[in-house]
This record gives sequence, C-alpha cells and structure tokens, in this order.
Amino acid sequence: MLKELIIVRHGKAVTPDSFARDIDRVLAPRGINDGYKIGDSLKSEGIKPDLVLTSPAARASHTAFILARVLDVATDNIRIVKNFYHCNIPVFLNEIYALDNKYNSVLLSAHNPGITDLAHELSGGETNFLPTTGVVVVRFAIEKWTSISEAKPEFTLILKPKEF
Repeated sequence: MLKELIIVRHGKAVTPDSFARDIDRVLAPRGINDGYKIGDSLKSEGIKPDLVLTSPAARASHTAFILARVLDVATDNIRIVKNFYHCNIPVFLNEIYALDNKYNSVLLSAHNPGITDLAHELSGGETNFLPTTGVVVVRFAIEKWTSISEAKPEFTLILKPKEF
C-alpha cells in the first residue's frame, strides 16, 4: 500500500501592502498561471489527490482550488485547515496523523517556511526551498498515516513552475 503527499507552497501573491490583512492577500496573475501549469504537470504524472487540505489564507486556498480543478478533485474533498496558516512541522504532522486511512493521496497547500520544512523533512532532504507554486510529491510504502514520520520515501518528485 502506498500513501502519497503532494506538498504545495501557495502561488505568487500580490504584495503585502495591497491588503490590510495578510490572510486576505490573493494570487497575482503569475500565481494563477503557475497553478494551472503545475496542475497540468501533476495530471500528466497521473497524480490525483483523494483529499485537499489548505490554509485558510486566500492565496493558499486559491492555489488549492486551481489544482483541484485541474486534477478533477470534487469540492467536497477540499478542506480548509485553520491551523495551516503559518504553521510548523508538528502542526502539519498532527493533521497528517489524523487523516482517515481511506485516503491514499493528499494534497497540502500552505506557506513558507513551514511547508518547505515539511517537504524537506518528509522527502529525506531532497529539497531545501520551495518557490511559490513549488510542489514536492512524496510516496511512502505505509498503510497508516501515523507511520509517515518513521518511513523513508519510496518516490519523490519535485516540480517548480520556472521549469515549465
């Protein structure tokens, strides 16, 4: 049995001075376009998450919805996780451990530095920095999400929008 995480840093957002609150910052046109490019690339790799978990920030959730649209994920399978707004590895891991094991592929959309730290940790150090709309796909030969911390990745794919 394989469990797969698709770890996504949100797309390029408008400058912080554009909005009174950071959480409300939306994607810039480049962030929208990069989301579609990365989504197409994931689709061509045969990647389709069963569940999408996203930060409540506008830029992260918009990125998640773009990817879900391209990857044909039903909106019923998209969840906003309040704790994903500027969090760290333990917060992500607690959410991952709590996942129902019926889900084999889960996409996480959130922010740096936490999302890069998670990608670095779970990929066995394969990446040190995720750019905006950067993605790390990691697969593990485990049956339960609670085993993810002890498992070594079976497969890692790193996608960056500037590569397309």
